Amino acid sequence: MRRGLIFSGGGTSIRQMLDIARKAEAAGIDAIYLTEAWRSGFVGLAALAMATEKVELGPCILNAYGRSPWLTAMSAVDLDELSGGRLVVGVGTGNKHINEEWQGIAQQRPLQKMEEYVTLLRKAVSTRLGETLAWEGELHSMHWSPAVQPLRRTIPVTLAAIFPKMIEVAGRVADGIAMGALVSPEYIADQVLPRFHAAAEGAGRDPSSLTANTAPFVSINENREVARQAAREAICHLYSPLPHPYYDYVLREQGFSKAADAATRHVPEGRMEYALEAFTDDILDAVTVCGTLDDCRAALARFENVVDLVAFVNVSYSSGDTAGLLAGFDTLIELGASSRG
Repeated sequence: MRRGLIFSGGGTSIRQMLDIARKAEAAGIDAIYLTEAWRSGFVGLAALAMATEKVELGPCILNAYGRSPWLTAMSAVDLDELSGGRLVVGVGTGNKHINEEWQGIAQQRPLQKMEEYVTLLRKAVSTRLGETLAWEGELHSMHWSPAVQPLRRTIPVTLAAIFPKMIEVAGRVADGIAMGALVSPEYIADQVLPRFHAAAEGAGRDPSSLTANTAPFVSINENREVARQAAREAICHLYSPLPHPYYDYVLREQGFSKAADAATRHVPEGRMEYALEAFTDDILDAVTVCGTLDDCRAALARFENVVDLVAFVNVSYSSGDTAGLLAGFDTLIELGASSRG
């Protein structure tokens, strides 16, 4: 199992991200991802490509409603060339808030859209100089001859999925599945991967050729309760101003509806302390990696032989605490470097 970092939003300049990435690569971290929504999906990655030499790079996750397959394919081919063939393209639907309020784009037919989008994107990044791609779907089409030779024969495309039918789309058409935070290794092994692999087999694909990545909240502090409280706060912030549909769903699916109900009720009302109380230690132990460094090593080990890569989401700090944010990345790098067998 590989270890990675995600720059998931707020508090760091691009130059600070480059410094962190260099440290991470030197320590043996395998991958670095950048979340689109906080920053653009490719600009920061281009800088990271120039600042590093070995780590895998990728957007986690590109918004498919805001980017056409053509623009995504051209950007991916360029960034793969710039990075020397280190790119993995993660795509997903985003959510209704981002698409409809920020972009003014109706989030319609997401399953059909992503099945076509990923299929077409994988073809586009593999189309060689001198070839013509002609493809027609219900929502997407492309008639295009590239002017640039791709560096590689193909660039892996992963699909963000946790709802059952989108998991099946990922199994049918993507090179891998990307899962976000708050998903326990047991839930991945018992619920997500069987559906993902069955869909792949049904489409005549080899499940062993596909990857599975997840991105847990990670909070590390020598004071265990400080680390746990930071993890609680990170979960509760997902319910402001409204419950995030993805995270609310996975909590309820894993048996934590009581805590989800408390967060849904209390966070929008500004009564954070009541929401925090609902996220007991058993929930944190199930869906986060938090505590002392030794605690986190043990929690991380639960993902071994379940997923191919765990990308750490830094939640080891309070809102507005830039020094704590940067120190948190240092501890994440230490966790990644020290947790290998």
